[in-house]
Amino acid sequence: MQRGTRMDQDNKNIRAWWQNISAEPRLLLFTALVVAGLFLELVLHFRYGISVVYTHFFYLIVVAAGVWYGKKAIWVALFFGGLHVTVSWLAAGTVPYDALIRALMLVIVAGVIGTVVDQMNTYYDNMLAQNRVLTDMNVQLDASQKAYQAANTKLNLLSGITRHDIKNQLTALLTYIELSRMIAQNDELKATIEKEEIVANNILHQIEFTKNYEDIGVNAPQWQNVAELVLHSASVLEQSGVQLDVSTGDLEVYADPLLTKVFQNLVDNSLRHGEHVRHISVEYEKREGDLVLMYRDDGVGVPATDKNRIFQKGFGKNTGLGLFLTREILSITGLSIQECGVFSEGVLFLILAPDGFWREGKKSAPNVT
Repeated sequence: MQRGTRMDQDNKNIRAWWQNISAEPRLLLFTALVVAGLFLELVLHFRYGISVVYTHFFYLIVVAAGVWYGKKAIWVALFFGGLHVTVSWLAAGTVPYDALIRALMLVIVAGVIGTVVDQMNTYYDNMLAQNRVLTDMNVQLDASQKAYQAANTKLNLLSGITRHDIKNQLTALLTYIELSRMIAQNDELKATIEKEEIVANNILHQIEFTKNYEDIGVNAPQWQNVAELVLHSASVLEQSGVQLDVSTGDLEVYADPLLTKVFQNLVDNSLRHGEHVRHISVEYEKREGDLVLMYRDDGVGVPATDKNRIFQKGFGKNTGLGLFLTREILSITGLSIQECGVFSEGVLFLILAPDGFWREGKKSAPNVT
């Protein structure tokens, strides 16, 4: 963010510098110069017959026109050059060579200054465009660096969660296996074996679940289309009878590539715990430069006492990791999530994307920190 701020300030300094050199055209001043030139030509030259020295004033007019209007100054030079030649012809009855040379020099000066000014304007525009590109690259590099730093923490945390949960399940499994050896083949043994099977399945499920998240923070964040992610993540709804409405258009957010897992978890949460969900919607709104993504369903919702706990590790009836990892994925690029729905009316998950982490299509450049 600091690099981007410095480059934005540099752009402003460049703009101010160039505007000081090439100020906005001042019509009154330019008109005064033209009137003065006409006075010198028509009065000093035509009436009093003075044909030298005063023509140097025309260079001032041409130079001012070149700085203000670029190559359009050639028309000004042609006007005064032509006027000077015409007056010289009227005054002398012939066209002096020195009058032609002066007119030609005016046109050359106007052409040179106009070309230089136009090139400087083009250079200035290109420089600003390059600075914007460099700003985008620098802020994305800064974001990537911070994302990789955060990734190490996330991966270590995930490894600890996986090892802890699997160890607990294996301990339980070994206990039941030991009991099965001590108990004869009767109903109790069958019940114990069933428990062993349940625990083993839990282990398998947890391993498969955590494997899907082993790449959290490993790959650099990228721009991702929200509508495409939601539709892909909600493919399971086709057989569930749940209606899905996505109103995000070409909205994109800058996030970890596992962002698709976020929406998969939200949909899975609706189907598992919503009880009677029949409608899911995803939309967004802008709030003072930030973006708020809104995920809603019409299920039972979340009790007020559980709104913060649902994002804690281990909370829930299934693995207890889904919404916890959802929050971790979003936090890699500074996004956050909270549940603000009304219990018994459905869930309302709000995903906040700060300014610079979202864009509509590809019109705006990333401005990540």
